[in-house]
Amino acid sequence: MRPLAFALLLAILTSLPAFGQVCEPTAESHAVRIVGQDRQGASVADFPEVAGDRSFYQTLGNGWVFALMRVENGWSIRLYEKEPVGSAVDLTSLTPPLRGAANPRDILGWHFRNKANTAPNTGDVNAPQELRAFVISPGLQGTAGLRASDGVQMPGPEDGIGWLKVIDFGLANPVTGTPASMNWLKFDACLSWPRTDDEAAHLVDRASLDFVDEEKEAFGSCGLDLETYDLSARFLPRTLGGDLDSDGVLDEAAQVRRISDDQRGIAICRSGTRLEVLGFESSPRGDVRTGYAGQAEAWQWISPGGSVPLHITGYDLPEADGDMLVLERIEKEAVLVYWQYGQMKMERLYHHVEP
Repeated sequence: MRPLAFALLLAILTSLPAFGQVCEPTAESHAVRIVGQDRQGASVADFPEVAGDRSFYQTLGNGWVFALMRVENGWSIRLYEKEPVGSAVDLTSLTPPLRGAANPRDILGWHFRNKANTAPNTGDVNAPQELRAFVISPGLQGTAGLRASDGVQMPGPEDGIGWLKVIDFGLANPVTGTPASMNWLKFDACLSWPRTDDEAAHLVDRASLDFVDEEKEAFGSCGLDLETYDLSARFLPRTLGGDLDSDGVLDEAAQVRRISDDQRGIAICRSGTRLEVLGFESSPRGDVRTGYAGQAEAWQWISPGGSVPLHITGYDLPEADGDMLVLERIEKEAVLVYWQYGQMKMERLYHHVEP
């Protein structure tokens, strides 16, 4: 291994979080943990596994595909920029060493055995062991796998890192004098890469309660009287986007305040042209009064057939045309805002009696 390549790999290894720590995103970096799956592809709590001749795939939210590709004697780590994986660029391809010594992306049975394949590897075979570090190079996207700038094929500050920890494995042929082949692998893995400047700015913006001019202009254009109401948030996020009426166009909800008496409510701009304002009247809509909207302390969208937050599982949800907006007074009450049969409705999901 060349000295520079060795130094880079050592730097990656020493920068890895201690095994067992949480794989969490930060303001500077994305982070995605690879999860186990059952036969139907649903996530499971245990460490992921791969066995036999199968390869393992997990598609990330940005379209990248993490893969453990079946190869002779084991599996190889890959991170493809998109599907189909057979013709996509591998974003881990700059992981050193680029030639010569065993690459940490390759997890092969003989790495863990001595040269004669008679006992575990105690150092006589020069190969990485349980912890594997690899480079993630977002800059390779849309290229032929080469850097477009200076052509230097080495990891740089714009690159991320990934790690894979071998939890357990099985060997198919622990036979003396033959290379050991791995036939089962249980692992833990995390991928981390820097956010772009635009992504970091968006994250900072979403963490702010302050509305920007573009949001004020959008709700004013939708019909919100900005002399009567102003956009004013008390909790995050300050706006939420979903498809309330299932017309395929984004509906945007924002927290608002009536200027004359400081009363709070919610404005919903449907399809950018039709406005609904909740929280400033006492007339009922469904089984609750719209004034409840001004008491909310948290909110989120839930989609038909999608995952439901753990704390509201077990409740019967109404049939809705589109996404449902959940307004909550934390640990006290929750109300659903949804669209059904051409009109907006509100329904109390739960109400815990306060002492």
